[in-house]
Amino acid sequence: MARTRKKADDGPSVPAWIITYGDMMSLLLTFFILLAAFSTPNKKDFTAAMMSLQGAFGVLPRFSGLMTLIQRPQRKQAEQAERLARQLQREMQVMGKDKDIEVQYDKEGGLKIVMPNQVLFDTAKADLKPEVFPIIDVVANLLGELGGVMFEVRGHTDSRPLMSSGRFRDNYDLSYARADVVARRLNSVAHIPLEQFEIVSCGPSQPVAPNDTEEGMQKNRRVEIFVRPVADSSKMDELKDRIDAVDKAGATPGS
Repeated sequence: MARTRKKADDGPSVPAWIITYGDMMSLLLTFFILLAAFSTPNKKDFTAAMMSLQGAFGVLPRFSGLMTLIQRPQRKQAEQAERLARQLQREMQVMGKDKDIEVQYDKEGGLKIVMPNQVLFDTAKADLKPEVFPIIDVVANLLGELGGVMFEVRGHTDSRPLMSSGRFRDNYDLSYARADVVARRLNSVAHIPLEQFEIVSCGPSQPVAPNDTEEGMQKNRRVEIFVRPVADSSKMDELKDRIDAVDKAGATPGS
């Protein structure tokens, strides 16, 4: 009697775990792109992005804490920043500098402090005036109370070409030096690690007023300190644990 060979069922060309692993790696790549793009996320846009990720990959389980993996400022941190902004405004008022030093607070937990160059520096110089030390020291001590934040210090000039001084090549060089000296003063007074600072040289590229009047140019010459919360490390660890769990499940033989 002739034997008949049973045709084997067609199966997947690759092990099943490879597909899961590939999905996980794609999710990781997308996550880090989002981490950079949503450093200060808008809740509506961020929610839409995360829901899109869930639908596209289907790797991470749906859970209520997902929206906090790239951390929006915690309520306690936001309240602390708001309290600091009000206290800083009061201190500037006591020192008679409330019309010179502008303090802005946003509900995302961030602060913006605007310090005009005429208060900080002499013309075409990047050395702090001695009389401004008490003002910056008050700012430094209050900012030093904040935890889990980054400081972006931006230097700005007006549009007039910098007269040859030998020290600074142009307005961008000058604006960087001014932002840097403010950051270093904050560091030395409040012992805020320099790793928490980002120095940005804006030069004349971001005016807030027309440069065709002396008043407008005066407004454009400024140093801005942006205080922004950073991601909560505990949430990042939570994400890592979940990804590790997916990785282990995908690598299980026969899965």
